[in-house]
Amino acid sequence: MRGIEFKNEVWDLIRLIRMGMDVVFRPMVESFGLTMLQLRIMIEIEENELSTVGSLASKVGLTSGNASTICKKLEKTGFIKRIRSSKDERFVKPVLTELGKETIKKIDLALQEKYASILEAKTEQDFNIIMRGIKKLNEILSEMGEIE
Repeated sequence: MRGIEFKNEVWDLIRLIRMGMDVVFRPMVESFGLTMLQLRIMIEIEENELSTVGSLASKVGLTSGNASTICKKLEKTGFIKRIRSSKDERFVKPVLTELGKETIKKIDLALQEKYASILEAKTEQDFNIIMRGIKKLNEILSEMGEIE
């Protein structure tokens, strides 16, 4: 598989994966009043000690402006707080509130309850194969991106 065929195959698989994730996760996430991207941002804030909205934007692949807009919405709904640096007010650190932390836990628990039987039937080897394949694809795309 080479060239255009590779590109089209990868594109189709990524589209199908995104559609599948939307079907599986979006209804649950929306039942908590969140979008998939808002939840992704909240999880990123929880898992990484990010120092600014800009670093959050880089981590999730957004512009700083878009990440800032989403963080403002999450703050209005009580899921996060944005704390300005006392040294430089341009720097804003996003932090989960208790509501944000609890919501992530509830979504995680609801997903585990709903899909536990399917996930438990898969072996560690199944998950390792998937992760190795995705990492290998990323390596290939990175190599291709280095060529000018």
